[in-house]
Amino acid sequence: MNFYGKGILRSMWIAYKNLFRPVITVQYPREKVELPERSRWAVAMKPDEDGNHTCTACMACERACPDYIIEIGVTTAEDRSKHIDHWRYEIGACMMCGLCVEACPFDAIVMSHEYELARTDPALLTIDLLTDTDAAKPKRKEPVAKPAAAVAPESQAVLPTEPSSAGEDPTSGTEGGTDD
Repeated sequence: MNFYGKGILRSMWIAYKNLFRPVITVQYPREKVELPERSRWAVAMKPDEDGNHTCTACMACERACPDYIIEIGVTTAEDRSKHIDHWRYEIGACMMCGLCVEACPFDAIVMSHEYELARTDPALLTIDLLTDTDAAKPKRKEPVAKPAAAVAPESQAVLPTEPSSAGEDPTSGTEGGTDD
């Protein structure tokens, strides 16, 4: 049934239905949305139990970054200890993929839940997460002790048997050595 004004009546019905629905708008500066636990935003250093960083300056995160926005300046001393001059991260160019976090073998960095990343000054888009600090010593896992193999005394050792001279072939499953 077609009549003049059918579209107007349908749109008024939709507006009337939505008039009684709850409000879903968030008043952003005053109200903030609860983010899911798995959301990924800016990169941050993950502290250990003592509150120190766990970065060993292995440079795996820098190599894994597809945007080349992580820059780690490292100085190696004669005793092979490392000193982190700077660990720079460029927020403005990061695509928040999390590949740097996945590549870190020591879980030194995480994707934080900080999502208010807008800056008015472009110079503030580059952040030094670590500056002029010694790299953490890599914590090696203790090797798992292998269980002692039970060695049988010589008197109980099982010796391989030799094939008998009755025509048994040790490579075949039948007696006589032929497969006829």
